[in-house]
Order: sequence, then structure tokens, then C-alpha cells
Amino acid sequence: MNTQQKPKTTVIISQMKNEEGIIFIAILALIAILAIIGSVAAITTTTDLKISSNYKTNTQAFFSAEAGIEEARSRLRGQPSGPNTNTSYAGDDITTPDPSWCAYIVATSSWQTSDDPDYNASYTNYFPTSNNPTNTTVGTNTIQTASNIPYWVKIKHKREYDAELQGHTVSNPHYYDTDGNTGTHTAASPGNIIYWGFGDSSQPATPVQFTAASTTHKPVDIITSYGYSSGSKKITVEEVASNPGPPILAALYSKTQVDINGHGNTVDGNDECGAQPPLDPIYTMETVDKHGNTPHIGPTSPIEYGTIDIDFDMYIDMLKEGAQVITNNNASNITYWGSASDYGVWYADATGFSGNQLTLNNVTGYGLLLVNGELNLGGGSSGPQGGFSWNGLILCTGEVDLNGGGGPNMVNIHGAILGNDVNDMNGCSVIEYSSCTIANALYTRPVIPISWKMEYNN
Repeated sequence: MNTQQKPKTTVIISQMKNEEGIIFIAILALIAILAIIGSVAAITTTTDLKISSNYKTNTQAFFSAEAGIEEARSRLRGQPSGPNTNTSYAGDDITTPDPSWCAYIVATSSWQTSDDPDYNASYTNYFPTSNNPTNTTVGTNTIQTASNIPYWVKIKHKREYDAELQGHTVSNPHYYDTDGNTGTHTAASPGNIIYWGFGDSSQPATPVQFTAASTTHKPVDIITSYGYSSGSKKITVEEVASNPGPPILAALYSKTQVDINGHGNTVDGNDECGAQPPLDPIYTMETVDKHGNTPHIGPTSPIEYGTIDIDFDMYIDMLKEGAQVITNNNASNITYWGSASDYGVWYADATGFSGNQLTLNNVTGYGLLLVNGELNLGGGSSGPQGGFSWNGLILCTGEVDLNGGGGPNMVNIHGAILGNDVNDMNGCSVIEYSSCTIANALYTRPVIPISWKMEYNN
């Protein structure tokens, strides 16, 4: 009986041995699979870390380039001398721009002219330093408190050739071409400077790019900034220009009827500082009603009746950045109104004041006065020139009353006043056009961006 059972036992043991071999092979296969999964995970993690690192350095390089743009913009604001002097000014001469002007801002001590692929030795190639915008010595000249953001910046005037590189043609104009030459230009002969302002007579209240040389508008500047981080490089390009403010058509502009009462009023369109041609004393879209002998002094056509409609809301929004805010109808919260060397900006939303009106007495101010609502000027006897004296530009969306009664020249405006409705000009009120005080007021404003792009990534 035992002899018959031995073969069965042998078969069972043999089968178990065979199964052990299969299990061993399965374990080896599982280990191989796990090894492959581990390798893939390691490769994926390494790749993710590299992508993350590249993203980080690319992002840091981009923000370095943007930091260069911001420094350039801050150093193009204001002027190198006079009111609102910017001691770190890095721009060109503000009165006679040089077509071959070029300036660099360098935050990396190793910078060389060979780092600029478009370096042109025939240009001015300044490296502006404190109180010296025409320094030509190559060196680190950033105004960073600590030069720990690696970038360098090139600033130059936009020329016709630059616009053509962007796609400008006669059939696809990027600027208003007034120089009579519609041919193409080259890097060696880049054409005229392109300005930003009111250079197109067909749209006199809209800022455009144009080529005719201008003493009232400033060039478009191209800022090219190179930012670096751990071998990564980013290049951003921004076009900027000085804020032109609203078009100044006359010493006094009103969309509706102008009422002038009394013989002691004067509106003078001749430029008080002699820098610009005279303007018409008054420009209105309706009529001028005079009571008394008002001595309009200026060009042969002292009053112009036109159709140019200035968008006050748009220009006030453009100009009010960083303004001192007037919080009540008599501006009692304002104790400082600027000086001859320190022009400022004041803004009031008078629609929330009593009577929707801002009333200013005994004020002598310098800069921009921007009012949403109604404005009443005059009264009192203090101030060097009367009850209210302003040097710069006044812009008001509502009705404006000038009440100069009570003494000679009680309301004095040296610059220009633009109102939706200059309803009454009473008593001894004097408005004298001054391009210089207007320019000084606008120099307080930041440069405005026209376009931006990232040139390429590396």
C-alpha cells in the first residue's frame, strides 16, 4: 500500500518545485518593473527640477529687465534743471532733441559696449550720473540703492527707421508723416525723430506719433532693457513719451458761452515767457458775451469760435496720478500749493462737495489744478498778486467763475485755464498765456507708455 503512494508524493513535490521557479521569475519581473518606475520617477523629478529652475531664472531675468524699464522711466521724468529738477535725469535736452542721442543705464560692473549688439559709436552714448546727464565715461551708473539686480538699459529717440521695422508703410502708417519723404530708411540713415502729441491737424485733440519737429512736444523714446539671472536673459522694450497734457488752443478755453463782465478783465494770448508763438486769447465752441471794455490782447483774431471738443475727463484721469487730493469745498486740508521751484498737482472731485463746487480764495499755486465739478476762484486780499493766483494749468469739467472784484488783479492765471463752461469772468481777473508754466506743470507727470513687448527669450 505504501509502495503505491510514493509516486503521488513525488509528483506533488515536483510540482511545488516548478511553482517556486515561477514565483522567483515573477519576483524578478516585479523588481525590474519597480526599477523602471523608480528610474522614470527619478528622471521625471530631475526634469521637473530643471524646468522649475529654468522657470525661476527666466522669471528673475524678466523682472530684472522690467526693473531696468522702471528705472529708465523714473529717470526720464522731470528735467535736468529748473523747477522739479531730477538730479538723476537720464534724458536728452528737453528743448532741442538730438537725433543721435543715446544713453545707457548700467547696473552690472562688467558691462562693455560689445554687450550691446546694436552699439553705434556715432551716437552720443551717454552714461548719465547724478547732475550730469551727458557723462561719457562707461561705468555702473544705476540709481539702485544697492546694485543687486543685474540689468542694463539703452534709451534712444524713436526714428522713422524704427517705425518701419515695426511695419510702418504708406498704406499702413504707424505715425503721421509730415516731412514729405515717404521713402524707406536704413540704420545708417534712420530719418527724423518721431514725436508724441498733437501733430495731426485732422485730429487736433488726439495725441499721435508724428515727424514734424516740435518745441511743444517731446520725442518718443525707446527703452530697451536687458535682464539677467544665472545664465538666463530677457529683453523687454517699451516706447514712452512725456505727457503732452490737453491741447492748449488759447489762454482761455470754454465749450460753452463765455461771459465777461467789467472793464478790469484781461485775457492775453501772447506767450508771457516768449518761448512759443502767441495763441488766441479765447477759444469757445459757442459765443462770448462781453459787458464792458475788456482788452483782449493777442493775435489779430482775438476770439476763435471752433469745434474742437476737449475730453476733460480723459485728460484729468491722465494727469491726476499722485495728486494731492482736495477733500472739501474750500480746500482747507491743503496747506501747501507749491512754489516757483516745486510745481505740484492738486485734484478735487467737487461733485461730492456742497453745491458741487470747489471755492478757492487766498491761494497762490504752481502746477496742475484738476477739478471734476464746478470751480469758483477769487475773493480775499492776500497773496502776492491778489486773492487767487495760479501758475500753470487749470482744467475743470464743469462751470468756472472768476470773481476778481475787490481790488486790482484779484484773480491771476499765468498759464491757461480750460473749462467746460467759463460762465462768468468778473471784476479784475487776468489770464495770461504762459507756455513755460504749463511745461513746468506737465514735467511733474510720469512719462506715459505707448507700447511694450518682450523681444525674445534666451
